[in-house]
Amino acid sequence: MNLDLWNLFYEVAKAKNISKASEKLHISQPAITKQIKKLESIYNCKLFIRNQKGVILTKEGNLIFNDIEEALNLLSKATQKIKDGQDLLVGTIRIGISTTLAKNFLMPYIKMFHKDYPSVNFEISTDPTSKLKEDLKKGNIDFIINKFPLIITDDLWYQKLGTLEDIFVVSKDYHELINQKLNLKDLVKLPILMQKQPSSSRDYIEKYCKENNVTLHSVIDAASSNLLIEFAKIGYGVGVVTKEYVLKELKQKELYELNVIPKIPKRDFGIICLKQNYFNKCCETFLEMIKK
Repeated sequence: MNLDLWNLFYEVAKAKNISKASEKLHISQPAITKQIKKLESIYNCKLFIRNQKGVILTKEGNLIFNDIEEALNLLSKATQKIKDGQDLLVGTIRIGISTTLAKNFLMPYIKMFHKDYPSVNFEISTDPTSKLKEDLKKGNIDFIINKFPLIITDDLWYQKLGTLEDIFVVSKDYHELINQKLNLKDLVKLPILMQKQPSSSRDYIEKYCKENNVTLHSVIDAASSNLLIEFAKIGYGVGVVTKEYVLKELKQKELYELNVIPKIPKRDFGIICLKQNYFNKCCETFLEMIKK
């Protein structure tokens, strides 16, 4: 299909005049006449009839006019979408991330980005890490923001964004523990609040306990960190939370950090994506923002 020929057909049919179409297309009248004859020859039919005012469509020309108009409009829209995507006007950014990281880390960046590019959409997936990695490899999401340690296979690339610290916290109901120097073994008989499996955070804490020959007894397995924090605030037990997520509660003395030895090792969080991956312009720009 020669798009130039069909575009010429469309403009002549719309103007009903070769001279007017010539002015719009910046093509000479003889050249337009020649191209119309070429198109008629290819499809072995007459498309225009000349009259005193210009030209009118034949029966065959009328049959295809609406279809040609629709096809050219769709092509124009598709071309504009590509241009808009390159200009960051439209597009979708698909991110895999935990609910708490989304709330505490990602949201401020989305807010800033949305002010500059309001037509760019975000799709946020908060499935378990194993599911997010599957979706990443299937192309269902563009990148993951997650805590480490994490198994990074040869087909993946990652970059550190920051560091997080897990701590033990209690409400004032456990006042006898506050300001005390505690050994991890001192927590064995206490009710522990942890994230529900499957969870990379839960795996990390259990590995830390195992390395210190301690088994903690979880009385609450919360599906989200936010829910776990709420249980700790009402005095339900000792919560294992990320310190950066409870700074407000610690400052307002709704929660208190326990001085437990040995401390839970800090861990990195960062971006994970496929090594062989193509990002649209808006996704690429957003990634550059959060990397900085």
